[in-house]
Amino acid sequence: MSTGNPLPGTRVRIPLTDRPGDQAVVRVIAAPRRDLARAGRLSEALRPFAEALLVDVHVGEKLLLPGAWVQHEVLQRGEPLAPVPVAAADLRPPAVIAGTPERAELHWGETVWPLDLGGAVAIPEAARADSHPLSRLRRLLLVAAGRRAEIALTLWQAPDFEIPWQDVRLLPRAASWFELAQVPTGMRYADAERAQGVGRARG
Repeated sequence: MSTGNPLPGTRVRIPLTDRPGDQAVVRVIAAPRRDLARAGRLSEALRPFAEALLVDVHVGEKLLLPGAWVQHEVLQRGEPLAPVPVAAADLRPPAVIAGTPERAELHWGETVWPLDLGGAVAIPEAARADSHPLSRLRRLLLVAAGRRAEIALTLWQAPDFEIPWQDVRLLPRAASWFELAQVPTGMRYADAERAQGVGRARG
């Protein structure tokens, strides 16, 4: 594939394991510098992902990851498929935690929510901003599919291993982080943009 930014709707097939037909489909939702910048600039919340791609990932008919930041190698190493259009509702970026326990914020796409951790609650590394290489994405998909035991003899099999989701939405007790940030229950990302006047709501 091209080393440039693939267009929204671009899809590739990646292997989950070495078994024939055991695959996932990765679809590009956005390239931040091209699709999410305003007046040529990215918001502070999106800057850690400036060189990444926002994708969603299906296994069969099931949407396993509704939004994930991945490195370009995921697309470059995948098998190209016919593109599928991207709708506005498909923009569902991960939420991550920035700052320190004393001064923390929940960054959900371009929206920013103060997070009162009281200086005492540790921020999981799995909730920090980071983009996934292909190797990690494959493992994440196996975990998301309930197939953790197939990850071979690695730390990923250990029950107490912190799975590096880099997305608060996918962490155990995810709702509690959103409650701490006072994100209204049931709020969709598009609603969050409108509430804060950022992203597409900025016009």
